[in-house]
Amino acid sequence: MWGIYYKPDFDFGGVQGGTSPFVVDRPAGQVAVDPYGPASPEYTVTEDFVRMWTSALAHCHKRFEGKRDLYRHEPTGGIGAFTPDSFPVFDVFRQNAYVVADSNHGYKMIGVGALVARELLGEQQPLLAPFRFSRYRTGNLHPTSNSPFPWS
Repeated sequence: MWGIYYKPDFDFGGVQGGTSPFVVDRPAGQVAVDPYGPASPEYTVTEDFVRMWTSALAHCHKRFEGKRDLYRHEPTGGIGAFTPDSFPVFDVFRQNAYVVADSNHGYKMIGVGALVARELLGEQQPLLAPFRFSRYRTGNLHPTSNSPFPWS
């Protein structure tokens, strides 16, 4: 267990967060990626998550003690994918598709669109070079973080 993450969610006046990813232990061909997110009957949070997350939140901040009844019970979550080193990939795939694979970073991807657009117009972007598929073949991987979290 890594712990939890949380942040204010101003869209509904509450707190939003999660914890370590659920490992899908099946061959990729047997994993239904659609429907995605809350529409998936298979990859949404369970009562075990609710109990663990609200308890951990209360442990971190006394103001959340005894507040589990305020937890918003609705389908949340979804299936995500991590690259082998948990860093994104930006590269051409099979000569006709450009891949932006974020390895579940999401919020760290904000500035990438302009760089990718310039690259698609023929201007190589040195900032994207360390994130090519070739890093796996050459072993030129990013340094391993000392953090237990895949997003840091």
